[in-house]
Amino acid sequence: MGTNVPESMVEGPRWRATDSGSLTRFVERISLARQMAGYRFSSYIFSHLWLLKIVFTVLRRVRPISIFGKLVILTKMNDIREVLGRFDDFTLGEVIEPGMPWGPFLMTVDWNEQHQRERELLQSVVKRDLDPLTIKKAVAEECRERIAAADGRIDMVAELAEPVVVRIAADYFGVPPLQGDKRRMARATRYLAGIIMVNPPVGSQPWVDSRDDMISLTQLLLEEISVAKSSITTSHQINLPDNLLTRLTALLNVGDKPNWFDEDWIRRYLTGLVATGLATVVRGTAHTVDQLVARPEALREAQKLAVALDRAEAHEQSLGSTASEGDRKSAAERVRQSRDALAHYIYEALRFRPMLPLLVRDAPREAVIANGTKRARVVPEGARILAGPLAAMFDPDAFPRPWRFDPKRPIESYIHFGDGERRCFGKYVAENALMEMVRALLRLPDLARASGSDGQVRYEGPAPCSFVLTFNTQAAGTQER
Repeated sequence: MGTNVPESMVEGPRWRATDSGSLTRFVERISLARQMAGYRFSSYIFSHLWLLKIVFTVLRRVRPISIFGKLVILTKMNDIREVLGRFDDFTLGEVIEPGMPWGPFLMTVDWNEQHQRERELLQSVVKRDLDPLTIKKAVAEECRERIAAADGRIDMVAELAEPVVVRIAADYFGVPPLQGDKRRMARATRYLAGIIMVNPPVGSQPWVDSRDDMISLTQLLLEEISVAKSSITTSHQINLPDNLLTRLTALLNVGDKPNWFDEDWIRRYLTGLVATGLATVVRGTAHTVDQLVARPEALREAQKLAVALDRAEAHEQSLGSTASEGDRKSAAERVRQSRDALAHYIYEALRFRPMLPLLVRDAPREAVIANGTKRARVVPEGARILAGPLAAMFDPDAFPRPWRFDPKRPIESYIHFGDGERRCFGKYVAENALMEMVRALLRLPDLARASGSDGQVRYEGPAPCSFVLTFNTQAAGTQER
């Protein structure tokens, strides 16, 4: 095994070290069963949000900033934005590092200056104008192929969203499927996202599976980086695909590169992007569609907007070389407005079932939240803070009549991708993938959830694994893209 595989990924479960007799094994099994029950309960709460909504609603009325020993629960948008924005006062590394066994990643860096340096380096290889188009094209193509192969019934998680994110990983991130197996890669992204959202007990099957996939992914990335580095060194870079892995590897030859930037940094950061981003996109897409099909009127309006966006794009693409600059600007503005209108429906649907309902921070020192207000509280040193987007986006002060579906709310009010300096780096990937997958499904006539349990979002741990939809194939065949 390569020496660059982190020890945290290959060490055996600690609970096996004391295996000295049948009584010990029995006690260990009981302990693991108890921990697994807690894991399943946490996964359920994280995915089925009714209980959290009730808790946040009650606490918001009684004590907006509630402190239970070392646990702090925030329920107001302003307070949650404040905590997410105070980088030095409320940290993340210690909270999330156990769920990232591949090593330090942008999310675990609590030194503000270093976080900014690493974020800027990662941002430097993103082509702001071209990359979103690359992502849109890849997602749209994959959606067309997958939907064309469906016969009036599609599992939008296993048969659409997961294949899409596997393609994004390969085409854009430069991370091909594990052993060429797309299904295994989809499973790996699901497991990796799962351990970040709700870390399974050490020694449990989800824990073992996630570590096995992590080791395989680490070895794969090291090989891909080595191949890219060799090609660049021998002046064969022109033959390499244009993806994030290639672009980052090319920076290794830059003379003034930072001393912390090396092959292992590339491995860790690409692993982090795959683990934190792709399965989250699957979760977001499943939750968005789930909420739209639950609201027939909103679904119909969203479908109309998807058609309008298709027509706006078709018109823009049909403009010939003789079209005036004014016509081109007008067509581009029409596309922008159409995308923005549909994005409002997506963001509002996702508000009821966010990708990440909870964000967590630690208080390394005593701090005051909501200073100068009647609800101000002193957070004790060592406290863990729940700053949930779910709570924030149901705060009546930020979202009037929060239980009402209202796609006219300002887009900047939502915090689906966090807030502050730690705002999701891969937002541009997630937004474009989410938009293209949702609109691909909205084009389908008579779109509805399947009957029975198949038509509900089902989970493996906290990550969606199935959600079956039905549609009218005859009508779909007559529709234009």
